[in-house]
Amino acid sequence: MSNQTNALDAMLAQYEKNNAPRAVKTEAKVYDLKNYFNTYIPEGVKSATKQIRILPTADGSTPFVEVHAHKVLVDGEWKTFACLKHEKGEACPFCEAREALLATGKDSDKELAKKYNARKMYVVKVIDREHEDEGVKFWRFNHDYRKEGIYDKIIGVLNAIKKDVTNAENGRDLLLTINRNQNNVPVVSAVASLDPSVLSEDQELKDLWLSDARTWEDVYSVRTYDYLEIIVRGGIPVWDKEEKKFVDKAALTSDNSDADLESELTMGVENVKANVQAAAATTPVETSSASDEEEDDLPF
Repeated sequence: MSNQTNALDAMLAQYEKNNAPRAVKTEAKVYDLKNYFNTYIPEGVKSATKQIRILPTADGSTPFVEVHAHKVLVDGEWKTFACLKHEKGEACPFCEAREALLATGKDSDKELAKKYNARKMYVVKVIDREHEDEGVKFWRFNHDYRKEGIYDKIIGVLNAIKKDVTNAENGRDLLLTINRNQNNVPVVSAVASLDPSVLSEDQELKDLWLSDARTWEDVYSVRTYDYLEIIVRGGIPVWDKEEKKFVDKAALTSDNSDADLESELTMGVENVKANVQAAAATTPVETSSASDEEEDDLPF
């Protein structure tokens, strides 16, 4: 059996599994926007198209890497935090908050617990044909249990053509049509496959793209328990250079000057964990209930 058939079968099998009835690296990273593909379109632009090529995996497995994360709206922007429970098998403050709410048995708490659910997402490595000079990019998008998401549209193409679009020699580019939904948010409304083509006529460039061994953890943060706990408590994580760790800005004494702190996120969430005291002026977590394809945030 060819690698092309293996890859196609792997992608289709993954899709079937994900739609069946439902029963970290912590060191500092340098974020280069060239590493990320997104479907953003400028304000005032109603629609656009983008052409990409999904890169094959070295072993012929599915290129869609499944990850779980907690996604919240902060100051009008979406922030995503990898779930420690799902990704590392470790304790996760968001999951603990959810479990504490469910344990009360109250309907109101059950509803609030949904805000702390870990959401399934996919990360796939692509080449943006408009920016080939920027090299391999990572594209992260949500799983849609309604079967109307980006993943579903791509799998629809695979089922129609019965070909491995990732094949480096005779795969196919994908054309993404992007429109604004009723909330004025850019969403991928259609995916189409183009004619078979080689990944690149430049053999050296093709080899460079195919040899990229980075994984999603190399470009997206997996935060520590302590960092996430500060957020769940309603605090603001800041880096204390003297303590060499993240601390809650509100807990610092007046002796700490702003020059000694590096704030990475200003975010408050409603206190729901047992034995956690709500910080002053906290802001409730908000999640998307209208769409599973809202524009993704930066990886910080």
